[in-house]
Amino acid sequence: MGKTGSARTSKRATQGGKGRTLWRYTGVIVAVAVLALGLRVCVLQGYRAPSRSMENTLRVGDCLLIDKLTFGAQLPFGAGRLPAWRDPQVGEMVVFQYPRDPDRLYVKRCLAVAGQVVEIRDKVFYVDGARQVDPPFSKYVDSRIFPAARNSRDNFAPRSVPPGSIFVVGDNRDNSRDSRHWGFLPLDLVVGRPLFVYWSTAPLPTSAASVWQRLWDLGARIRWQRLGVWVE
Repeated sequence: MGKTGSARTSKRATQGGKGRTLWRYTGVIVAVAVLALGLRVCVLQGYRAPSRSMENTLRVGDCLLIDKLTFGAQLPFGAGRLPAWRDPQVGEMVVFQYPRDPDRLYVKRCLAVAGQVVEIRDKVFYVDGARQVDPPFSKYVDSRIFPAARNSRDNFAPRSVPPGSIFVVGDNRDNSRDSRHWGFLPLDLVVGRPLFVYWSTAPLPTSAASVWQRLWDLGARIRWQRLGVWVE
């Protein structure tokens, strides 16, 4: 009886130890998941450049790491946002919710902030009357110049940026839909600022139809020289 009781006690102890170990591992997994979710919501987020609007600074297929703390991270379930360290500055890139479809994220460059006057004359950008120098990798791909009455891309009458807003444009100046077309960007829609490219792949060739062919082409499509490039 003594040996049987001892064996039962030992078995219960073993089962109890396994139970505690299971709960410990479960707690660790839950904690890691909560931490990862917290980082994703409030600190860092990945973003993939979807279009050519920021060429040649960014390329289609560039995956960016976004800092969400600097401009105040948006909290889930409409709970507001964290306090911002500062607002976007002129010349800085921002990732934001597209005003006409908040489920879509865009990336553009801040050209002017609240209180400044924006004007475009024959593709030349002015802020508070001073001509702005184009970013190093920006470009123009269309030699045509449209009058303001036809298209606001190349000529934009002077307007003051209202409080709580910024004016954003793409570096691919002739191939970007931005504040010239849909208006000033409210700061409430700003998600964060891109830091660097952590991954980049060229678009799939139109001939790549099968999954196997896509996997086969992946190595050739990776832009190794883009990895780790800081954006500015």
